[in-house]
Amino acid sequence: MTGPPLSVGFLLPVQERILAADPMVRTSTGVEVAGGQALPDWDYFTNLSVHWPATVDLPGLLDDCTLTSGARVLGLVTWHTSGTGMRGNGPVTVLSAGGTVFTADVPGAEAGGVLHLSLRVVLAATDPDAGPLAPRRPGSILWQTATRVALEGAGSRFPVVQLSFARAGIAGGRRALWYLNCGRDLDASDTGSIRLYLNTDHPAVESIISSPAGAGSKVLAELIRADVARQMVLHALDHDELDPDAGYEQGTLGDMLVNLLRRCFPARTLHDLRGDRDIDPGEFEAGIQAALGVMVP
Repeated sequence: MTGPPLSVGFLLPVQERILAADPMVRTSTGVEVAGGQALPDWDYFTNLSVHWPATVDLPGLLDDCTLTSGARVLGLVTWHTSGTGMRGNGPVTVLSAGGTVFTADVPGAEAGGVLHLSLRVVLAATDPDAGPLAPRRPGSILWQTATRVALEGAGSRFPVVQLSFARAGIAGGRRALWYLNCGRDLDASDTGSIRLYLNTDHPAVESIISSPAGAGSKVLAELIRADVARQMVLHALDHDELDPDAGYEQGTLGDMLVNLLRRCFPARTLHDLRGDRDIDPGEFEAGIQAALGVMVP
């Protein structure tokens, strides 16, 4: 049985006062998808921008809420991602009648998993001449709509942390570029088990963060991706309890490691892979490079 609608304590506009088109999510490399779709081949070095067109009937909105023409009403895009828990919003725009494109930038290093997007219309300040049932509290949400974009690819499965290794004491505070930390609980969440730390003390890391589309940044990004996959393959082989036939739940560390081994070595058993690594570790790692297609155009 459906209960009565929940009252927010003030008048709201008719939904049709704001006509929002599908938002477009664009990558720093030029790929674009609409809200509700999946973004393929995304990784944590790829920044995102959101462009959300909407047409506002501002006089009608104000009339519905018994606000006056002196009321300040704002629009903005907010976002959060399931993979990292990070949140943010785009620039706040004062609403005017007609069409507006609301925007937001999402740093790749703060994203992961599913990108949740909301377009909101909020009251900026109390309108002293408004009607008795008008919204009065600054920040009151008058209208909103939401969508999501699944970020698919190697970077969508675990968070990336940017920090100073010198301050954190990682690698003795020296100028390492990155550090991958991977847990051992095979039934734990993959996103909670793995962290990639990027050393902001290193100029190459600073460059890849500030200019991910640069030629040097693209090369370094591919090397980091390859090294992360290499370390995870070796982590899988060193894990005595890993069982490819165990049927780990989707989204667990065990599921991620088993799928990585199957993708890189589809015709080899875990026993075979451990034997290959023990006989000739160097050649085995070359096989990982070949399976990943490192630096292959």
